[in-house]
Amino acid sequence: MSLAVAVPCAVLSAVAYGTATAVQHRVAHRGTGRADARGVVALLRDPRWLAAAGGDTVGLALQVVALATGPVLLVQPLLVLAVPVALPVGHRLGGPVPGLRDYAACVGILGSLAVFFALVGDPGRASPLSAAAAAWSVACAAAVGTVVVLAVRASSPQVRAAAYGALAGAWFGLVGVLLDSVATLWQGSGPSTLVHPEGWVPLGCLLLVGASALVLTQVSFQVGPLAASFPANEATAPVVAVLLGASLLHERLPLSPGHLAAYLVCVGVVTVGAAQLARGLVDG
Repeated sequence: MSLAVAVPCAVLSAVAYGTATAVQHRVAHRGTGRADARGVVALLRDPRWLAAAGGDTVGLALQVVALATGPVLLVQPLLVLAVPVALPVGHRLGGPVPGLRDYAACVGILGSLAVFFALVGDPGRASPLSAAAAAWSVACAAAVGTVVVLAVRASSPQVRAAAYGALAGAWFGLVGVLLDSVATLWQGSGPSTLVHPEGWVPLGCLLLVGASALVLTQVSFQVGPLAASFPANEATAPVVAVLLGASLLHERLPLSPGHLAAYLVCVGVVTVGAAQLARGLVDG
């Protein structure tokens, strides 16, 4: 494990993700309040969206390196930096000039991350994820996703955008855990690990959940404002990744009442800060 490699790669990954998110929302959002399958497919022909997808690819590659060299409990929360990174990008795309509240939100997000890392300390090395655990995790994610989508199908565009964003964020959190497991196995056994279920099952689950999360993110951009989907996405992803990293990969997470209260405060500050920043990124 090398935090000297993991932390810079995670930060650069957040930069790539934040830039891509601002561009993707600008291209995907139509203000109709409806999900449009043809519109999602049409994005594949838009050079701006394809460029943003390239940014996501760079971000993913950096995230893989970060997770291969550092614990998911530290790497995944750093991706929240995509929120303040998207602020200047949104301004360049036609959004308003960032104000004092926006800068205060950035400080709040950075402070929350610093507090979280101080509380967690060294989570140790991750354990490989078994094939059965990976498959069950994906099955549970699919079941929860189905319930959420059905529950909000008649709701307002803002509610659906927030629900889809939160669900996509949860799936991205699971993707981070699957990435960490695959990277750990690859480091230990190399390409030969893909011959065994412990290797190819988590990898297949990773590809399935990752693709689903990406599509759902674009749908959340379609149906509602970024201020609804982006904060929900960015707040949910690290929470799910941290919980699954502790429960499935057995990374150490202090869980005293004081720690839990502090974690909740950090999540709340990140969510409020992300909502403040997202309001003006593209919708202003």
